[in-house]
Amino acid sequence: MRESMLEPMPQAAPGASSEGAVVKLLVKGFGAMEHRLLQGAVKLSQRRAPRIDLLADSEAASADVVLVDATEAAALQWSALQPWLAGKAVIWAGAKAARPGHMVTERHVMWPILPVLLYRALEQHGNARAATRAHAGAGRVLVVDDSLAVRHHLRSLLERRGIEVTDVATAEAGIEACAAASDIACVLMDVLMPGIDGFEACRRIKARGRAAPPVVMLTSKSSPFDRVRGKMAGCDTYLTKPVDPEQLHDVLGRLVSHNATPSSPPSERTPA
Repeated sequence: MRESMLEPMPQAAPGASSEGAVVKLLVKGFGAMEHRLLQGAVKLSQRRAPRIDLLADSEAASADVVLVDATEAAALQWSALQPWLAGKAVIWAGAKAARPGHMVTERHVMWPILPVLLYRALEQHGNARAATRAHAGAGRVLVVDDSLAVRHHLRSLLERRGIEVTDVATAEAGIEACAAASDIACVLMDVLMPGIDGFEACRRIKARGRAAPPVVMLTSKSSPFDRVRGKMAGCDTYLTKPVDPEQLHDVLGRLVSHNATPSSPPSERTPA
């Protein structure tokens, strides 16, 4: 949909840095002529809020909004190598679709109303984060994995979505955490761990009946036999490593919101 030139300019962009007066923008792709138009829009923004600051590639991770030319191969290749983009407000110019929280606009960007586009992108991103928090309610996601690197990676993926995370290194600690806390919304359970494995830990957690949270098995083992063992242990679904961030987000949205409905019997859950 083409943006209207008559739309009023926003006074402040929600989620922007420096008390909402500055939007840090990273732009990837576009031609020389468009970059001149971009520079003009940035210069004009210095006279009114929100002011736009263009970032260099070295400052990419601190951007409030990332604007990507989705028709340029180099820009798309760069984007594919930046996992942190999932947690940012991103505008895809010329794309047919985008992940939740990201925004699509026409390839021929209307640079004079760039502040409006940035405002919309931040607003859409904020709404998506709020929806994710609503899925999780007041609960936490418990990550059970003996690998510190995996625990840190999963924590990073989830906290970018506004989800509170607790992590432990052993299956025994995971069982204890589920028994001691009533606010665990979902468990991400590794399979191969020292001592009790993930299958046995899942079985013990699920022994609590309807009080048990959903359990997602995460492992590099993807044989049909392992999936059968996971289902026999009571797991709700089974994801293989490395975990796709969007698939994990979708699974959590489905399982956590489903589990939060008191009237839903356990049989209504759909295992993978």
